[in-house]
Amino acid sequence: MLRLLTISTALVVLALICVSSVSLGQEVPTFVDMGASAGLTAEGQHHAVAIGDYDNDGWEDIFVGSKFAPNALYRNNGDMTFTDVAAEAGVADQGFTNAAIWLDFDNDGDLDLATGNGFGGSSPAPNRFYVNQGDGTFVDMAEAYGMNSTLMCRSLHAADYDNDGFTDLYVVNINNVNHFYKNEGGTGFTNVYQQTGTLDTGVGMGSIFFDYDNDGDQDLYLTHDANQTNKLYRNQGDGSFINLAFFAGLNYQGNCMGVDVADINHDGWLDLYITDLYPSAMFLNECDGSFEDISVPSGTSDSGMTWGCVFFDYDHDGEWDLYIVNDYQFAPLPNILYHGNGDNTFTPVSGGDATLEHTYSDYGLAMGDLDRDGDLDLVIATPKSGTQPGLGLLRNDASNGHWLQVKLQGTLSNRDAVGARATLHFDGKVRMDEVNIGQGYSGASTLDLHWGLGESTAVDSLVVTWPNGESTTYEGLSVDTRHVLTQPTNCLADFNYDFARASGDLLVLLSAYGGFADETDLDGDGVCATSDLLVFLTLFGTTCD
Repeated sequence: MLRLLTISTALVVLALICVSSVSLGQEVPTFVDMGASAGLTAEGQHHAVAIGDYDNDGWEDIFVGSKFAPNALYRNNGDMTFTDVAAEAGVADQGFTNAAIWLDFDNDGDLDLATGNGFGGSSPAPNRFYVNQGDGTFVDMAEAYGMNSTLMCRSLHAADYDNDGFTDLYVVNINNVNHFYKNEGGTGFTNVYQQTGTLDTGVGMGSIFFDYDNDGDQDLYLTHDANQTNKLYRNQGDGSFINLAFFAGLNYQGNCMGVDVADINHDGWLDLYITDLYPSAMFLNECDGSFEDISVPSGTSDSGMTWGCVFFDYDHDGEWDLYIVNDYQFAPLPNILYHGNGDNTFTPVSGGDATLEHTYSDYGLAMGDLDRDGDLDLVIATPKSGTQPGLGLLRNDASNGHWLQVKLQGTLSNRDAVGARATLHFDGKVRMDEVNIGQGYSGASTLDLHWGLGESTAVDSLVVTWPNGESTTYEGLSVDTRHVLTQPTNCLADFNYDFARASGDLLVLLSAYGGFADETDLDGDGVCATSDLLVFLTLFGTTCD
């Protein structure tokens, strides 16, 4: 990795003055660092962090990729404490890990784990692909699937690029060819890097899949270090991609690290933020295939050795906020929490707060509701050494509005529902989000979607556009609640969405007997009764085509 060894003292001072002056008069949000007290105490040069509920107990867990120490898997105990179970789970690899993501590659309902290694001298460790066995353990299938590359991996990203119902994997390697693994129906992978045209041999860093042109498929944005040009690969819908970064205005050159997306102006098009060693950049989607650079007017053109970034609504006011993390040891500039003002501008609100400024060597960053209180917490990959405190877990105590969380589950689409769009309507407002896997830099946040509602106590509807193009409208969703929404299979009496009518569906029907749920009212008379049981028995044992 190419790096300048010095940074202008004037630039550092100027950036500090700007952050301090803009923050003046702003109330500092309350976040509490729970890292040590929560049990996140593993040694090592932590670099990557991925959040996901690997054991399906309803609580988000944390995987940490490290260098010079075994990786850690922290099982959430449900009380904001965690237990490292990496060794017993079979994922305590000591492989110089730079990236990690969770994805359900075989659509079996539990999360599998991909890790990117490749550094470490003359005998680099291979990448790993851990398949979840459903009993708390994993089996590394990277060699069997042809994914055990020893090239220097920098980041991992996943999406169902061909909309075949299975999540695919993209591997960014530094100064070498990347890998694009097509999922072969949950039985393995084929490297289709050349066929897709997503070619890159540069100093690749954080990247992201997202649908920038609203055509229903996932596009790919690649960032680069060393003043190399970033690339925007548009998905052509036929298994191939074309680089349109120049035409889109995203052929940015810098020392880029990470990238995230959000619809900051609520026009239904995803905007983009890039972290950089020099001033970071915010690009507004112009809804015509092009982007406008609003870095300076948005107030987000910070300078610093910035790595991870994440958009989230920390205070539940209905606007996207932004948190970025820096390597303070390389360039003495703090992390910044930007408050979204709702007018394409952001105000730094973290000035003077030691927890949020977190003046250490921070790299990966991810978000998730780790204590299930409705707001999003932050996990920072910080090394643990004599001068570094180790992993940061910033508990969010700053939210004061209503909220809604949604976990989407695909059936006719990939189980992760990666690429799904959800558009929320409430009080005349429209808020959109998209499911992405692998964002920022060395970060993989929760797959749950989350919206702040401000003072609104009800929502009108949530419209979900699934990756296969089908849409579902949900009405009457309770606020201040996490909802699990499964894509309808259009298969009568298939209550557990496995495309068959069996004993599991019968149990669901019997538990709903006498109630008024639409799903179990098979004959449409408004109640689940004996007549519905008779309908079910005529279907029992059949499958859905």
